[in-house]
Amino acid sequence: MTANKRYRPAFALQRLVKSVLDSPGFRNRTLLAISFSVLGAYIGTAMINPVRVLYAQAHGASLPIIGAMASAYLVSDFLFGYPLGWLADRWGRKQVILIGMAAQALLSALYLPASDPLLFIVLRFLEGMAAASLLPAARALLIDAVPVEQQGEAFGVFNAFFNASFLLGPALGGLMAALGYSWAFIGAIVIRLVGIVLVVLLIRNRPGTHSRNAKQPALSSVFKELFTWPLLAAYLIAFGDYLYLGFDLTLTPIWMHDHLQASVALIGLTYTAWAVPNTVFSPLGGRVADRRRRSTLILIFGLVQVPLYFCYGVLSQALVALLLFAVHGIVYAFIQPAVDAHLAAFSGNHVRARIQGLYSTVGLIGAFVGSNLFIPLYLINFRFPWFMMGLCYGLCVLVGGLIIRRQEAKNLPPPQIVQGDQAEATTLGSSSFHP
Repeated sequence: MTANKRYRPAFALQRLVKSVLDSPGFRNRTLLAISFSVLGAYIGTAMINPVRVLYAQAHGASLPIIGAMASAYLVSDFLFGYPLGWLADRWGRKQVILIGMAAQALLSALYLPASDPLLFIVLRFLEGMAAASLLPAARALLIDAVPVEQQGEAFGVFNAFFNASFLLGPALGGLMAALGYSWAFIGAIVIRLVGIVLVVLLIRNRPGTHSRNAKQPALSSVFKELFTWPLLAAYLIAFGDYLYLGFDLTLTPIWMHDHLQASVALIGLTYTAWAVPNTVFSPLGGRVADRRRRSTLILIFGLVQVPLYFCYGVLSQALVALLLFAVHGIVYAFIQPAVDAHLAAFSGNHVRARIQGLYSTVGLIGAFVGSNLFIPLYLINFRFPWFMMGLCYGLCVLVGGLIIRRQEAKNLPPPQIVQGDQAEATTLGSSSFHP
């Protein structure tokens, strides 16, 4: 092999990395500020995820109580997702993010003296309320700052930072938990305080994106904007996607620990194995979403996940699960930016945070359904939840993707592309992107 051929793959990888880093998404200061802030916030969340269930078990929590913990979180996030989105639209997205992050840091501290298993259910309910304030407001800020034609790439960059938290958080939390479960919570407190500092220093509320004194549209008009067919398709895909979250919040660590003989550290590394390729490929997936039909990406990379869920169901070794999680991370990097960009394109300026909150709320309904459905199936046979998850998710992707494809075939402009909003997007784009 000649030297030229030997170094050709490395040169191609270098060109790919340079192309991504030189893209408009990585030159948008507001987008990077939002992404770094979310990274700091969710590292703390990801540090606790692999150990929370095991921590509760160590304090006497039974499987029904663990299920109630997940349900309390999901119900709370469901109840407060839309109201906090409304508050972010009316009061200010940065303010809502700060309150949520401060609440999360406080709640992490309250786990340390807790010993009554029932108290964990209360803490999870409060955590769901705090979580409902973060992503909808942050994603609405992103839409404010990025022109429509570049939002796929922007969400790819945002998702890369978001998923990097699950690259760093679970591994760090798993290693700290080896010294004692409480150390993971202490680390999460510190990281969340750092995240608050990042929000204060880096994020600025963009002028004109909200006004408490502005005349608000009629309720019937808002309702129509929240439930158009393109948005309903995105909500349906979110429902199917979040089914896994219901399993993850209740059973993933137990499944890996009891049936795959995985250590706590290996469980954390498995989350990291998903996050590494997803973080690397998300910006590329976003760029593809801006250049190809989004319905095609949603259908292809959504349906490819169905056999992956079936493979999880037949696993017996933790290392194979780690490998499949890595493959899954790559596949997911090409569907999520497409769904996000599609949702953003049909989000009017004055309801953006509410649409994002509703999107998360519908997803959390899926997680709640998954949590309550999968525990009985798991008790019958630990493989059944994976098979049911694959079937339900595949159906949601197929129906939602076909609705989006039909919308694309009609070639209708997104509802917010009217003269005023288009001028706003152009202004934001020219002020945010620079050579």
